[in-house]
Amino acid sequence: MKLLIILCIEEHEKQVRRLLRDEKVPVYSEINIHGYSNEHHDADAMNWFAHDETERFSKLFFSIQSSDSVKGVMDAVRAYNEKHEGMKNYPLHAYQLNVEDAV
Repeated sequence: MKLLIILCIEEHEKQVRRLLRDEKVPVYSEINIHGYSNEHHDADAMNWFAHDETERFSKLFFSIQSSDSVKGVMDAVRAYNEKHEGMKNYPLHAYQLNVEDAV
């Protein structure tokens, strides 16, 4: 099992919901996030949501799914980001973490 996490700016929440539906993720949760930046970032962090000193509204989606399901979502996020390369400062961010144990 994998924990799937997707972060996006608020303007892209509908696209993430559609992506999850298209990839047949049956259940997920989402949380509103208010991101802030208080200092200048190195170049590696420039594509994060709050890359300047303004407040940024974003969403965090998460779900626990099979490895195959999460792989499909990760591939779909990569494809989405490649297709929408013009939004370089605001790509979708996706992560998968191993779920070692569940009760």
